[in-house]
Amino acid sequence: MRNICLMLVALAAGTLALPGTSQAQSNSLTVGMPTTPPNIVHMPVIVANDLGLFKKNGIEVKTVALAGGVKVFRAMLSGNLDIAQSPGTVTTIAISKGSKVKGILGTLYKFEASMVVRGDIKTMADLKGKRIGIQQPGGFADILSKIILRRAKISPKDVNFVSIATEDVPALVANQVDTAILHVEQEMLAREKVPSLHAIARMWELQPKQMYTYYAVQDETIKAKRAALYAFVTSVIEATRIMYTDKARVLPIMVKHTGYPEKIVSDTYDFLVKSCIWDANSGLSPERVNFTANLMTKVGNIEKGKTPTYDQIVDTTFAKKAIKDLGVWKGPVCATAEF
Repeated sequence: MRNICLMLVALAAGTLALPGTSQAQSNSLTVGMPTTPPNIVHMPVIVANDLGLFKKNGIEVKTVALAGGVKVFRAMLSGNLDIAQSPGTVTTIAISKGSKVKGILGTLYKFEASMVVRGDIKTMADLKGKRIGIQQPGGFADILSKIILRRAKISPKDVNFVSIATEDVPALVANQVDTAILHVEQEMLAREKVPSLHAIARMWELQPKQMYTYYAVQDETIKAKRAALYAFVTSVIEATRIMYTDKARVLPIMVKHTGYPEKIVSDTYDFLVKSCIWDANSGLSPERVNFTANLMTKVGNIEKGKTPTYDQIVDTTFAKKAIKDLGVWKGPVCATAEF
């Protein structure tokens, strides 16, 4: 997390020096996605596009996939993207450093990631002395693995960090590492190959109030493209609700875009729905937004006294209007508190 902080100090400083971007009001938006191919948790935008919801609401949306949330956030700040699906931590830290950005929606609000381990690891205490798979120091897997080690009261000095390729599953299956941070479909694919593999910790259970991602937008874009952003938010909320209620419609879209076998996608979908992993309203509850900001301050990524407030982090205008028009989602599954 401290490495993310250092990156964003430089990032925010550079951004503040950029001249304002002139953007004409438009019905087209470019949205940055943090993985390629997309993980199932990131599917609401793609589902909205494939089901024609953006077109129905009068906008054209292009998605661009980059390698990670920080890169997506940077591209949005530089003006190359209108919207970034970026980590809640990254967005909040950048705002604390002066970036003129707001989160306008948070449908992926639960921290969907798990530490998957070999069969001989029964509890988190068993991680001592094990080979912890990461991509690079300071990266996503490294940060989450250290959170889990901290919960297990194990010093990072008492494990062996092993850098592996971006694709975690082969290294875990080949017994090159004892752990990997995986999305659920990756976990299920790995278990097909090695049935004894299992999740020792799920981040949405360890840190249930932490905000996973925002759809983050520059303040300038909010001023220039209000109508398009409202249509985007409305469409994504609609898509999320369809994902909860119409598996037959969304499953082929997920299989097409992820490239995973249908059974893996189907089982993952069922598990994520059962876990209420998406928010079918705004995902912008003050409790979750403020918890994430305070957590970043607690661990030292935000300077004390500079923790951004709820209103500095999010702009609820678009989601409130969309939910007024669509109605508050009350189920049949995964109803959530709104704002």
